[in-house]
Amino acid sequence: MSKYQIFTDSCSDLPTSLRHENGIEYCQMHCVIDGEEKPADLDWKLYSPEEFYGWMKEGKHMKTTQVPYEEFVRCLTPYLEKGIDVLYIACSHKLTGSMNIFNLVTQELKEKYPDRKMVGVDSLSASACEGAITLEAARLQKEGKSLEEVVAWIEANRNKFNQFATVETLTYIKNAGRIKGSKALLGNLFHKKPIFISDAHGDNYTLGTVTGTKNADKLLLEGIIKRIDKENCHRVVIYQGMAQERAEKLKQSIMEALNIEPEIWWIGPIIGTTCGPGVLAVMCYGKEVTIYDGDGQPTPLDYSTLG
Repeated sequence: MSKYQIFTDSCSDLPTSLRHENGIEYCQMHCVIDGEEKPADLDWKLYSPEEFYGWMKEGKHMKTTQVPYEEFVRCLTPYLEKGIDVLYIACSHKLTGSMNIFNLVTQELKEKYPDRKMVGVDSLSASACEGAITLEAARLQKEGKSLEEVVAWIEANRNKFNQFATVETLTYIKNAGRIKGSKALLGNLFHKKPIFISDAHGDNYTLGTVTGTKNADKLLLEGIIKRIDKENCHRVVIYQGMAQERAEKLKQSIMEALNIEPEIWWIGPIIGTTCGPGVLAVMCYGKEVTIYDGDGQPTPLDYSTLG
């Protein structure tokens, strides 16, 4: 069986320790902050989370890039030269064009390394869901599963990774072009908090809105309780951007309700740029999500509509 190296990208928000423990590499995207391009560094070596989210609070102009062509070449080439195949687990194609860049790169690298396998698989998610899928791939690899077996598992199970997220303000989602400015203005004015998920096609999907942060956080807990498959869920992750106190409260609530201790991760620079300070989310492996944009709006916050 050929050896293979697992890669993901900056959208996965995988903490340094988990990547190192599981032998996972990642390809960096970039943030552009007031015109200056900086790597979307999941190790937070170039800037701290507090600095990054502080720039957003200061009103700096923020945008993000997909994984550059040159970055894929830089990351993949050393393994291909050693005769090691490559598996890239990507952020959803609905949120970034990085998978397209990967495919272009591998078409050219195939000419130089014709005997190597270079496979990309769409996680149909982002942030901790993408990260958790990548960790499951590493677990299966350690069990001796082939690259093809891991890809088949991801494609069969990726919609079973449920995530529920909310944001403190709609301003940053508006700045990222996800909603109209008038909608953000009214939402902020009336303290409306969206509850959104990754749908079956890998897009962000808003289940509905509630008034107030406490109510939104309660619904994150409710979503996990209703959707989790406790027998097969290997980790519950709470992920946050400058919402540490709320994350700890949610952790305690999940422990009391499910007798499971969640991990808490930072939301990294790419997802953080879209969601802004105060973003809080939670994910688990559970019931398959079947709903997607185009099904029509579900009854607000009715978790039974998800699948």
